[in-house]
Amino acid sequence: MLRAVYSKADERAAARIHSIRDARRGARRRLPSVVFDYVDGAADDEVTMQRNEAAFCRVTFRPKMAIGPVEPRLSTTVLDLPVDLPVLLAPGGLIRLLHPDGAAGAARAAASRGTISVLSTVAGSSIEDVTAAAAVPMWFQLYAAGGRSEADALCARAAAAGVEVLVVTVDTPTLGNRERDVRHGVAPPLRVDAHNAVPLGVQVLARPRWAAQLAATGLRLSRRGAGPAGHGQGLLSAVASPFSWDDVAHFKEGWRGKLVVKGVLSGDDGRRAVAAGADAVIVSNHGGRQLDGAPATLDVLPEVVAAVGDTAEVLVDGGVRRGSHVVAALALGARAVLVGRPYLYGLGAAGQRGVERVLDVMAAEMRRTLVLLGCPSVGDLGPQWLGPPAQGERSGP
Repeated sequence: MLRAVYSKADERAAARIHSIRDARRGARRRLPSVVFDYVDGAADDEVTMQRNEAAFCRVTFRPKMAIGPVEPRLSTTVLDLPVDLPVLLAPGGLIRLLHPDGAAGAARAAASRGTISVLSTVAGSSIEDVTAAAAVPMWFQLYAAGGRSEADALCARAAAAGVEVLVVTVDTPTLGNRERDVRHGVAPPLRVDAHNAVPLGVQVLARPRWAAQLAATGLRLSRRGAGPAGHGQGLLSAVASPFSWDDVAHFKEGWRGKLVVKGVLSGDDGRRAVAAGADAVIVSNHGGRQLDGAPATLDVLPEVVAAVGDTAEVLVDGGVRRGSHVVAALALGARAVLVGRPYLYGLGAAGQRGVERVLDVMAAEMRRTLVLLGCPSVGDLGPQWLGPPAQGERSGP
């Protein structure tokens, strides 16, 4: 009964999402501040996160006029897998804290819209539980602070659960300084103790719907981390993973499917990833959550595309908040984009329905952008559809 009631609430909340900003507002209304800021925040002064968004504000398009009706096609392939929408869901840590639907709900939402979700090692649920509950294809993103032996065990579990694509993140030799979390009195692994129990308790009581769902699904904040009851996972302690290129080559050798390297920010590292066996690279600065002062991913995307050429596919994440941003990234050579905060806002606001709504909004914006450009398909996009970057423009509030 409780779940049915909340499903209706999710439907109403999802119907109010007309943009990513709407999804963010919905998540902020529903989630305790400590959880919302964990998703919304970034490292240090959050400069890199702002750069990611500002880079898209500098994009200018070069439309072709008076070419007649355009019925745009969004479908493409990513690593030989057909997708109806070139917007994948990036891995997210602790996302069961956002909604009981969690990673399984996000994966089902992605599959319902013809795209792919990437499951994080630290999503808050086990690989086996998520793949069983989602019952759809997904990728797995690897963290392993314990080194190769721990990583190999996780890879074996992922393969046994039916995962076909492994994503190795290389930008987390240590965790970035996420000051919003520190100000809430929490640091990895996320926990409640004598120092923060009272202020966090006030936040939780201010969000009774979220607290009721938390209790009903057996999820808790505890001294051992945020995870399913009984799993005893200090989740975020597993994030810091100082992988080397030799490690990437080792994982490729033992993995039966495709391998993707996430966290590339230069042409040189793109070539190193390919040399280590990567079938694709993701141009990513972790959404600004690691090294503050790193370049915007859109700005370095052309360099990485030129460096790897036809040897690997290139994807990109960071700062994507509109369907027009997806179009710009594809015009600069990305095969597809990944989004993190946009779908996490949707999940926090309205569960699986919220994620579906976010993807629908982005697809509608992509179609409209292509029609206004006069471009019939994402496969026809290229640098010829873009003009010189605008100067002095900044992202909105």
